[in-house]
Amino acid sequence: MASITTSSLIKEYPGGVRGVDEMDVTIHDGEFFALLGPSGCGKTTLLRTIAGLEKSTSGTIKIGDREVTNLEPGQRRVAMVFQDYALFPHMSIVENIAYPLKIQKVAKKDRLSNAEEVGDSLSLQGLMERRPGQLSGGQQQRVALARAVTSRPDVFLFDEPLSNLDARLRLEARTFLKKLQLDLGITTVFVTHDQAEALALADRIAIMRAGKMQQLGTPREIFQRPANTFVASFVGSTSMNLIKGSVAGNKVVIGDHHIPLPSAAHGKVTENQEITWGARPEYLAIATEPVPDSLDGIVTVSENLGAAVLLTVDLNGDDNQVQVVVGEDEEPAIGTSVWVTIEPRRTLLFDAEGLRIGD
Repeated sequence: MASITTSSLIKEYPGGVRGVDEMDVTIHDGEFFALLGPSGCGKTTLLRTIAGLEKSTSGTIKIGDREVTNLEPGQRRVAMVFQDYALFPHMSIVENIAYPLKIQKVAKKDRLSNAEEVGDSLSLQGLMERRPGQLSGGQQQRVALARAVTSRPDVFLFDEPLSNLDARLRLEARTFLKKLQLDLGITTVFVTHDQAEALALADRIAIMRAGKMQQLGTPREIFQRPANTFVASFVGSTSMNLIKGSVAGNKVVIGDHHIPLPSAAHGKVTENQEITWGARPEYLAIATEPVPDSLDGIVTVSENLGAAVLLTVDLNGDDNQVQVVVGEDEEPAIGTSVWVTIEPRRTLLFDAEGLRIGD
């Protein structure tokens, strides 16, 4: 087991395009660390550069107390699980799992015994003599994980390993993966574009955009205190409401509405400052009677989320709308007049550059 540290890491492609741009990050020993961002943001490039599959343009990479920047992948003591699992189709499952030990020149009897033991621990009993093409997606994923475990790495690197599974299997595999990492205690870097996966699995998350880190923090910090409007809109099963407004005393002015200034913004803004007001749909509520310091409007869309409902409310007096998550028993009819109620401690302000105002 080992920590991972990158310092001023750059991966530049021909034409000056930077897949990784001045990345400084420390991933702690034994941590489950997620790299999250949209397609093309550089998260897989960073993972592959840590693995040694991509050569960095400049900067350094350390795994534990070893600098590995210029080492070959096989010398870095990492195990990588790919999106397509990269299993050998002509080998049996036990041979696939044992392959890293074969590379390490472990005796055949010992490596097959070790592979059987790891396979049993990952519920692959009865499948060890089959070929990968005879297994389901979930079973192939477990084989790829078993092969990674068998190699006895210091670090696991996962490149969207759940993306090929259907919705039910993804949930099962997510739980399994989290338990496996907790049991083994191996430092794990997990690439995903799925916010739910990152929030559920990671001890900390790095949000990436265009090769740069936008925010690094715990899932709770990322969700509740996004560093900028990009993170606010990207993270969450429903995007944060983001509405342009201005400051007037201890109020935020949005169209014809005057609502409380967020708690974190007191003393951090100036009169008439142009801002973006933000609130997560989960942190708003509705009332069917007038409420002071609320946003009044009409329910125009209702989306069933299962145990909850996502409402879209068109605000009276301007062209803005907000979304609110309510319980399934609180769903109003389309066309109902409602008042969206607000907790100032649950709302945020962002400045003209999109950066969060306040702590």
